[in-house]
Amino acid sequence: MTIRKTLLASLAVLALTAAPALAGAGGNGGGHGNSGDHGGGNGNGGGNGGGKGNSGASHGKASAPGQLSKADDTTDDTATAATSHANIHSKLGRLNSLQRNINAYLNSKGPKFAAIQAYVTAAATAQNAQAKLDAANAKLAADQTQLDTLNQQLADLNATNTTGFTPEQLAALDAQKADVQAQIDAQNATITADTQAVADAQAAVTANPAPTDATLDAALTDMANKPVDADVTDWAKGVLADKIDQEAAAMQ
Repeated sequence: MTIRKTLLASLAVLALTAAPALAGAGGNGGGHGNSGDHGGGNGNGGGNGGGKGNSGASHGKASAPGQLSKADDTTDDTATAATSHANIHSKLGRLNSLQRNINAYLNSKGPKFAAIQAYVTAAATAQNAQAKLDAANAKLAADQTQLDTLNQQLADLNATNTTGFTPEQLAALDAQKADVQAQIDAQNATITADTQAVADAQAAVTANPAPTDATLDAALTDMANKPVDADVTDWAKGVLADKIDQEAAAMQ
């Protein structure tokens, strides 16, 4: 009995000794010994090992690839427009004078301005000639439609079934036919005049062609004191369009 108690006690001591060593190795260990007798010894050992680490994280919002916010887009457009505006005006030099009012265009005696004046005058003349041709063609078309209507009216009158008509009714029908025929004759005369007006307007358009881009480039080059490129020509077209309209109105 004494030997048994001694053996159990030794086992308990061994368990207590081993438990810290196991825990120190990074694991969990435990020893427990119980004796079934009142005189037995109890031994408990345990070890916990562990590590916990956190790495920091940064959070942010980014636009999707290929997508700009509205603010960025507006800023880019504004910056591009401002740059383009600055660039074109750095190229103009003497051509800045093209922004003068129409009276300056008509009254300027500067030799460098003469080719531009001629361009504006020619363009306004061509514009008015084309407008007259368009109006003449429109009037001819409208008058032709009216003639077609009158011819149909006369055809309907001629197709009237006069069976049972009294002499008075026949006379009234004949008078109506004569009236429509008179309108047709007058309308035919109008269309003859319209046709001549179209021919005259077409001749004016042919005689006054609109100036070409090459003409404008030559006029700009004659006036400019800096090289004229496509950007300068496009800018000049936009500025001169209003001057041409004003000159065309003055000619009328």
